[in-house]
Amino acid sequence: MMWLIVFFMSLPFGVKVVENPEEGNANSAPIKTNIKLKFILSFLISFLPSTCIFWIVEYGLLENFIKNI
Repeated sequence: MMWLIVFFMSLPFGVKVVENPEEGNANSAPIKTNIKLKFILSFLISFLPSTCIFWIVEYGLLENFIKNI
C-alpha cells in the first residue's frame, strides 16, 4: 500500500510535455516518463518505512510502549 502511494506521488516528477504535439496526440502527452526509474525508486523509498512498521506491529513494540507510560 505504501509503495503505491509513493509511486503515484512520483509520477508527475520530471515529466516534459511536447510543445507542438503531432495531430492525434494529446497536448499533455509526455516525451519520456522514466517509469522504470520511478518504479525502482518508489520501492527503495517505501522499503524502510514498511519494514519499520512491520517490526513494530510484529513484535508489539507500540503496545509495550503504551503499557509503560
